[in-house]
Amino acid sequence: MKVLLWQTAYLGDVVLATSLLRILTKRFQKVGFVGRPFIKELLKGYDVELIPFNKGFLESFRIRKTIRSYDVVLSAHRSMRTALILYFSGIPLRVGFDKSELAFLYTHTVPHRWGMHEVERNAQLLKPLGIVPEPEELYPKLFVEEEEVKSVMGKFQLPEEYVVLSPFSNFLLKEWDIKNWLELAKAIGKKVVVVGTGKDMERARVFDAYAINLVGKTSLRELMAVISRAKLVISCDSSPVHIANALDVPAITIYTSTSPIYGFYPLKGAHLTPELACSPCSPNPKKCKTGTYDCVRAVSVEKVLSLCQTLITD
Repeated sequence: MKVLLWQTAYLGDVVLATSLLRILTKRFQKVGFVGRPFIKELLKGYDVELIPFNKGFLESFRIRKTIRSYDVVLSAHRSMRTALILYFSGIPLRVGFDKSELAFLYTHTVPHRWGMHEVERNAQLLKPLGIVPEPEELYPKLFVEEEEVKSVMGKFQLPEEYVVLSPFSNFLLKEWDIKNWLELAKAIGKKVVVVGTGKDMERARVFDAYAINLVGKTSLRELMAVISRAKLVISCDSSPVHIANALDVPAITIYTSTSPIYGFYPLKGAHLTPELACSPCSPNPKKCKTGTYDCVRAVSVEKVLSLCQTLITD
């Protein structure tokens, strides 16, 4: 039986979907994965058919032919476009979440609920196949070669020990106040490496005097290699947390407008949340519902430093 996994959401969502990849590749000879083009780099090391999809209008029609030979598709993505493409692909068994848009187009649906980790939520998609995974199978996994690590250590002149900070997000309301990040970088007591994408290079210049600033300077594979050698990753609610865990590195999530209730907290590490009446806001907030933006400052630097001491091992 040929099984396809579909997850065309953000980088962190795809990293967490690797737990499903691990489970499926153990049980089926032919497994495919549809995701955004970055999957070609992210998922190196997996013996699966990688099918990049950039969500273009014409490509939405073309991809149906690419995937129609599969017998089963599990969709961790809940969009209307996904439901339509999979329906018209003609794949006989299509499993999605009951809260997906156009959920009636799936042959089987499973509950999508908050209050559990994303890897547990995704594992519900396996039920129509009669698969009940072991707890240890739910852990996400990425692969980095030792040569890649040696390359980034030399290229960026990284020290033997360091902590990675990831202050930026696609959603500004997920970001802890930049002044707090600067204070943390100064006080943490370890060499600090700051990471992020090219769009945040200008904002990241404030770290130049206190850290090795790699914002906008790494490819995805280089970012993974940098994270793989870190003692700890500290991040807002964003993908570096999940990349770290998938490489067996502990992580701290500093929550602002979002919450661990949505299921994207570290599996290895810890998290801190604001103690506010309006918290949490939503999974991907775009506007502060109170207009105060209190959540971006609510978690103290002292609390983060205290947590770091328990997680950083010598």
